[in-house]
Amino acid sequence: MIEQATRQRIVGYDLARSIAIFGMVVHHCVMAMAADEHHPRWLALLMAPFDGRPAALFMILAGVGITLRSRKVSNDAATEVELQERRILRRRGLVLLALGFLNLLIWPGDILRIYGVSLLIAAEMIRASNRQMLLLALSFVIGFFVLLSLMNYEQNWDWRTLTYHNLWTLSGSLRNLFYDGFRSIFPWTGFLFFGMWLGRQDLADPGTNRRWLIVGLSVMISAEVISLICVSLLSGGDSQRQEEIHALFGTGSMPPLPLFLSGAGGLAILVITVSIRLTNVWPKSRIIASLVATGQMALTWYFAHIYLGLGTIVVLELVGNQSLEVAVMTGVAFFVFAALASSLWKRSYRFGPLEWAMRQLAG
Repeated sequence: MIEQATRQRIVGYDLARSIAIFGMVVHHCVMAMAADEHHPRWLALLMAPFDGRPAALFMILAGVGITLRSRKVSNDAATEVELQERRILRRRGLVLLALGFLNLLIWPGDILRIYGVSLLIAAEMIRASNRQMLLLALSFVIGFFVLLSLMNYEQNWDWRTLTYHNLWTLSGSLRNLFYDGFRSIFPWTGFLFFGMWLGRQDLADPGTNRRWLIVGLSVMISAEVISLICVSLLSGGDSQRQEEIHALFGTGSMPPLPLFLSGAGGLAILVITVSIRLTNVWPKSRIIASLVATGQMALTWYFAHIYLGLGTIVVLELVGNQSLEVAVMTGVAFFVFAALASSLWKRSYRFGPLEWAMRQLAG
């Protein structure tokens, strides 16, 4: 029974990871293809939660994965198991950091660099207490606000084209990585440490799962309601003031302010708990099995959606000239293809292509 519960718990996390892939693919297709991301209004509202939330879910799941890998680490003196886990995390962190900088040449929204640095830090903290994990998560959030008070967040951005200037200078590269990139170490690594803490909670237990489902839903709804109230009360007729109010009290991911962070974290908890429930209720569902396979090949599909998916959009000259409906349907179609391909691949191979390569390179 313990082995079965553990297996289902892991499968639930894989299902949640596939949902993050879905959100990432659809959001990036909209960014690349849509001539107008705000119309039709109903679809734009439906797409709003896709901004930054998949990345937050990925980071939290990465933290959960570290905790699940480290379950055999002793609380006593350092063991060979612990040392091996640290070495693997360090090697994977370095590989992802290198891949991220290479990917940055093509894809300005790269998040692998953030994963890489986060894994290097996490490697030293796998034996941290629950309290220390939460304090670490909070420290990255506080660190971001300290930087925000000292440095101009918009300094290198051209918001009309979402272009980051001075990226390949030393100062620009460091700022982009740690502070003001699409995703940055501060505060996003905080999600990873929260995930490491969350991975220590027995979400496969029905009672624990139910409590955290309610917590996630409550936090997500509260953040959105507070945002709506603040924006409606504080926005005036001046368009510049409206932009400022939306930046401060909206739930957009740039800059990642408290309402976004809490809303994204709440949604991630909700997705994870529901995913675990679904794998328990329908353990033999072919659809869920296909989605689980997709989640287990997350690294492969991260690169595939950039070079195969978005690359095809560029070649076919579909950038910035399609309706929002077409952009969304393109993302959905690519994800369906990914799920079918993953299901077929996993029938013959245990790991995805890039997952296998990562294990060969870093363990």
